[in-house]
Amino acid sequence: MSDQDRAFFLVVTIRPRPDRRREAEAQLQSMRRDSLTEPGCVFMHLVQPQDDPDTWVMLEMFRSRAAWDEHMGQPYNVRGNAILEDLLAAPSELRFFTEK
Repeated sequence: MSDQDRAFFLVVTIRPRPDRRREAEAQLQSMRRDSLTEPGCVFMHLVQPQDDPDTWVMLEMFRSRAAWDEHMGQPYNVRGNAILEDLLAAPSELRFFTEK
């Protein structure tokens, strides 16, 4: 099985602007709801470290890298990421994982 066909995981570190936190969360939750309707999205959870209220983490699993690539091109996702640019203190950090 090639890496393109394996389950694909992401950990996205998100740092909302303190003055735009509510807007950022609303935007992320909207994008999450839409993502969960995609057949390639297995799960997506927005979580917050208990020791760091200024950082959020989105835990994501897609059926494959190709499914994630398709996800990134969805109009709601392109539009949502553009909106997030003004709501975040720094660009999100993405880490990619494949199952062993």
